[in-house]
Amino acid sequence: MINPDVWPVRKRMQVEDGDRGAGGGSVRRLLDRMRHSAFQGRKLGEAFETWTWMIDQGCLIAMGLAGSMASAGLAPLLIWLVERGYVDVLVSTSANATEDLLEARGTLFYQVDPDHVDDRELWQQGFYRFYDHVVSAREYDRMEDFTSEFFEHLAKTWPSPTIAGVHFTHELGRWLDARGVAGSLAATCFRHGVPLFVPAAPDGPLAEGYRAAARKGPSVDFFRDYEIALDIMSRYMPPGPGTAAIFAGGGVPKDFIQITATSVATQRGNGQASPHIAAIQITTDNTVFGGLGGAGVHTECISWGKEAAEGRNVMVFTDLTIALPLLCQGLAETYGSGHVRPARAAIAADLRRALAVSAPSSPRP
Repeated sequence: MINPDVWPVRKRMQVEDGDRGAGGGSVRRLLDRMRHSAFQGRKLGEAFETWTWMIDQGCLIAMGLAGSMASAGLAPLLIWLVERGYVDVLVSTSANATEDLLEARGTLFYQVDPDHVDDRELWQQGFYRFYDHVVSAREYDRMEDFTSEFFEHLAKTWPSPTIAGVHFTHELGRWLDARGVAGSLAATCFRHGVPLFVPAAPDGPLAEGYRAAARKGPSVDFFRDYEIALDIMSRYMPPGPGTAAIFAGGGVPKDFIQITATSVATQRGNGQASPHIAAIQITTDNTVFGGLGGAGVHTECISWGKEAAEGRNVMVFTDLTIALPLLCQGLAETYGSGHVRPARAAIAADLRRALAVSAPSSPRP
């Protein structure tokens, strides 16, 4: 018999205030030591070293978010990275851009034993399972219905019959912020002027929200979306300060960011790719099965011109729920409380101008 009263609540990951005194906090020192160890511990240390290098440079940092990190409780870490300016552009799955609305609206996730839970009972008693944690099916469905209100709002306010995906998520963030759901990733990106691309937006809760909306609104132009992404990335590719990439998993977000490095050859008319100058990927995908998720940023991707042969390219083969909290805590301890990346202000202002040019006009209030 399923009994939710005995399930532990799945807690969200948070970054503790960093301490720069006495040589930095314990996690930072641990990552520094791991850098000089072996195997994936060494690679995690190298990833930390490379991320701090990115932060200290003036390059554009793009981050790809695969899977459903939000359901695992990692959304606060992503929000923290946006607020500190440690990422400048996000490319996300639909799940990561929407499922954090559950906890932002007060819904709890519960931990279960994946080896002994009865999925038939979960279905009968109204729970959806994400491997080792579950959420109320009713609350999940209500969250999807909640997004239908945004589509109806957009139908009333957007002045054009089409909208680029990045403007769609910007307006979603604006709407969520106004509705008191400021702690969501989309709302945070809106407030900080961070472009949020969701190239497979129908693959998630937004599809059900669109279906349920009484009025559909503008069509989302995902091809225009890629043109905008390419224009943004091209601004920073050499002879600019360069672009760097952090891949949380693989999939569509990884490919979306990587192929900008090759597409710029056509845009510029010189036939030359402009590889990202640094890249970190954290994944559990195996390289030998041929999928993009395991295609090494330090090996195979170089042959395409996606990553620079001389670049700072690090592959970390481990679970994101292990790596990302350690990396974020290490960054907090390195830079201290309240730190915002110095390059952020100029980059954010430039990206706001670029997005303003690509929008048809301001939405109606």
